This record gives sequence, structure tokens and C-alpha cells, in this order.
Amino acid sequence: MISNIPRDWNRFWFSPRSTNSLVYPRMAICCVSAVWFASFIGSVSAWFGSEGLLSTDLSRQLLLFDQVSFWQHWSPLWLSDNNLLPLAWLVVGLLLSVLGAAGIGGRGVLLLLLLWVIAWSHRMVWLQGSVEPALSAALAYLIVEPGSKLWGRGGSLTRTKSTWQAGLALRLLQTHWWLLVAAGLMMQLANLIWWRGEGVWWLASADRSHLFSIAMLRGHPSLTNFLSHAVIVAEMLALWLVIIPSARPIGLLIGLIVAGIYGLVADQLLYGALLSAMLLSFVNRAERVTKTVGSQT
Repeated sequence: MISNIPRDWNRFWFSPRSTNSLVYPRMAICCVSAVWFASFIGSVSAWFGSEGLLSTDLSRQLLLFDQVSFWQHWSPLWLSDNNLLPLAWLVVGLLLSVLGAAGIGGRGVLLLLLLWVIAWSHRMVWLQGSVEPALSAALAYLIVEPGSKLWGRGGSLTRTKSTWQAGLALRLLQTHWWLLVAAGLMMQLANLIWWRGEGVWWLASADRSHLFSIAMLRGHPSLTNFLSHAVIVAEMLALWLVIIPSARPIGLLIGLIVAGIYGLVADQLLYGALLSAMLLSFVNRAERVTKTVGSQT
């Protein structure tokens, strides 16, 4: 039995998979990246201008106060307070996201997009949340295998092939999605308010929910308890069912509900969208279609 562990390990991580399986995850992740860049365009001067809340001088002082080495937050955006520099950076980031979504430029464009995301994250370090680390990791996984281009010579998806790099990229996305949801679940279970069924109430009371408000929940303790416990149950079911092949369709549906919970109930819209994008790595529709076409030809 122990002798089978290396074989099963290699089969899990390095089994060849269709490059078409990465098309939809890549498109969705790059779309999240585009929205992430676009969300800063309207507030560039307010945050990063010479009089902004995070001007370069003030940001450097904050780094010194936090005793953080400056090299840990390298970025060309530290060079100037001119509004044109961060604005141009965001526009180029949008363009790279579109090119990455279409599969144009392959690994080169995705690598440049990853560096673009990291550099911007380092400049707006105090505005970071859950999105930035997960987005950077997802883009890094896609560099292993970007997947097929969106358009081929005939205007359709380019011809697929099976590679171990595609299998590794999918496994990395799947494993990271699973760990992100599991980590969120563990954090909730470590907090007494979720055991008592008050989690949704506290999110609403802190004005951190797009879906629920205090006025909606006031006077309905049973509903509040049900919703709070339902969040925990949904996360548990998603983690369990998504790894069972026969139950995966149900797991994917519940996984989308979990992403919606993060986006609407917990006021983390982009993080919820990124979870949905990474969840697409569990969908094998592209590979099944390829096998069907191959058998017919």
C-alpha cells in the first residue's frame, strides 16, 4: 500500500489533461483581474496622487513605521506621484487581462500580467484584501499551462492537446480553491458567533452584507440562526462533494452558492468572483467534448 503512494501522487498532479480544460478558468480569472484593475481607475488621484491618502512619501513612512523592508514591496509605481503613472499602469493591466483571457501571448502575457498585479498590490499594500494573494497565485498557476487560444484560424477554439502541464495547472487551481474555502470555514468555526448562529447578524450589523440588513433580520432570530448555520453547511458540502466525481455537479452548484455567500453576504464581491473563476477548474466539459469529437472522427 505504501508503495502505491508515489504512483498515486504522480497520477494526481501530473496526469495529462486537455489544454481546453483551462480555457474557461483562464478567461474567468483574467476577467476578475480586469475588473480589479478597473476598480481603481476612478480613485487614482484620491489615493496615489501627491496629495493622496497614500502618496509615496506617506507610504514610505508607513512602511518604516511598520518596520517593513522597502524591497519587500518593490514596484515601479514608487517612482512618482504623477497621476498619469498609476493610471497608465491600470490601463495596461486591463489590456494585459484582455489578452490573457483570449490566450494571446501565452505564458509571456500571463507572466507580465502577474508582475503587473504584484507591482500594483505592492503599491496599494494597505488596501489589500483577500483578492490579491489568491489572484496572484491563480495567474502563476496559469503560467504553468495557459491553455488553448480562444480563437484559431477558423475563428473557433484552437486544437486541443493533452499535456501534464495542463493537469498540473488544473490541480493547482483546484487545490488552492479547496484550501481557500477550507481556511474560511476554519476561521468561522474558530469564532463563537457562528456556532451560536449569529454570524450573518454581525455581518449585517457591520454593514458588510449586500444581501441582508439589520432591518431585515431584526425580530427574526430563527431566520438569522438558520442563515448562519446554512452558510457553514454549504461550505462543508461544497468541500466534500466537489472531490467526489459522481457528486461533482452538485458540489459545483453549492460551490457557486459559497462564492455568492462571500460576494453578497460577506461583502467581498471580487473575492467571490475569483472563487467562482477558480471553481471552473473542476469542470471537465471541454475534455469530454474533445473525447466525444475524437471518437466520432
